[in-house]
Amino acid sequence: MEQDDLLVFAEEDGAKPNTEEVDTIDVWKILIVDDEPHVHQVTELVLRDFVFENKKIKFFNAYSAAEAKRVLEEINDISLAIVDVVMEEDDAGLSLVKYVRESIKDKKLRIILRTGQPGVAPEKEVIIKYDINDYKEKVELSAQKLITSVIVALRNYEYIAEISALNANLEQRVADRVDDLKKANIKLQETLEEIQDDQEAARIMQDKLFPKEKTEILGYKFSSKFYSSMTLSGDFLDYFEINERYVGFYIADVSGHGVSSAIVTVLLKNFIDNAIEKFHNENDFLILTPPLVCKRLNNELLREKLGKYLTIFFGIIDTVENKMHYINCGQFPYPFIADICGDKENSKVKISVLEGKGTPVGLFKTPLFSAREIMLPKCFKMVMFSDGIIEVLSAGDIKNSDEYLHELFSNKNIDIDKISSQLGLENRSFFPDDLTFLMIEKDNSSGDNNG
Repeated sequence: MEQDDLLVFAEEDGAKPNTEEVDTIDVWKILIVDDEPHVHQVTELVLRDFVFENKKIKFFNAYSAAEAKRVLEEINDISLAIVDVVMEEDDAGLSLVKYVRESIKDKKLRIILRTGQPGVAPEKEVIIKYDINDYKEKVELSAQKLITSVIVALRNYEYIAEISALNANLEQRVADRVDDLKKANIKLQETLEEIQDDQEAARIMQDKLFPKEKTEILGYKFSSKFYSSMTLSGDFLDYFEINERYVGFYIADVSGHGVSSAIVTVLLKNFIDNAIEKFHNENDFLILTPPLVCKRLNNELLREKLGKYLTIFFGIIDTVENKMHYINCGQFPYPFIADICGDKENSKVKISVLEGKGTPVGLFKTPLFSAREIMLPKCFKMVMFSDGIIEVLSAGDIKNSDEYLHELFSNKNIDIDKISSQLGLENRSFFPDDLTFLMIEKDNSSGDNNG
């Protein structure tokens, strides 16, 4: 190393800290922290005409760690601090590093430690223990080495600043996207606004959407049970009077679990309720046409882009003709009807499986929906389960769930409470999947609606 290339330290001149406000455009802010004023002078002399990435340097001066802290409080976006180790205390510089990284949590600021007493703070120990970017001994620090260290530090600062800006931009884009989704689904958000911060509140709200567990509509008895695998469920069902002649019902299973699936059940409920309202107010017969209901619902789910689909069995009972129009869009196990019109208690019950097949709703742009129509027995029990029943029965080592369920309903006196008890559902603390089932009954005691 040439003698002229070494830093030459001038005599002290009593210089004071410089914390004046400066224009932040096209400037690198560098803080010099050293208790020897001539170190400040020589450093500024070396870097006086320094330009990096078309930016000049603006110096800030502190002559103790305490003064440096005040500068850092007053001046924003300092890129680099060149810090002496030994000042008012032997470890003042090291304490300042700890203050920067731990107290004010500034991870962007680049720090170069510069010491004239390397024995006080050995390089290896300092590099390992403290979050600094370079360590230089004053007697070895030439002008060129100082410039090189500054370039490396400023370049690293620029990289970190760019990454921080990208992260901030990404967070803003995510926030904007979330806002767009909220606007697109404002009806759902309004319905669920009370449950966004509290899943338990959401469960209570979802429970309110379910119909009464037991009710009678135009001579047909409806009863249902619902067991959720999570706080919120993707299973849903409903039954309702459309007018003095028609009764509607459905059982549905949304893909997945949790909040997102529960939102789709709300969409389904709103869709059907709106169709009923349009029937009464606008003479819109959509609600009486099961295939059209599923087609419109399919379009609705695809348009909302919720990433969800559902299986559904949807039926309309004509109480005058005791006839049912229905459609099965992927719902399994298949619903079945038990004819319980036999006079004798032990007479064999006839089971009819409703095997109508169709694709799930919200999965394909061109779904396959096939409408069916059947005459209902004068007295019957019709039963529908969501697919959660399969896992419950499998766990109980019941190999053929269909046969088992059909056998249950061979008993004319069976009801939904007895089924729950026999399957042990009321005492279960965990369900591997949401489980919902629906029973519709009509018997001689309900009267004859054939007019």
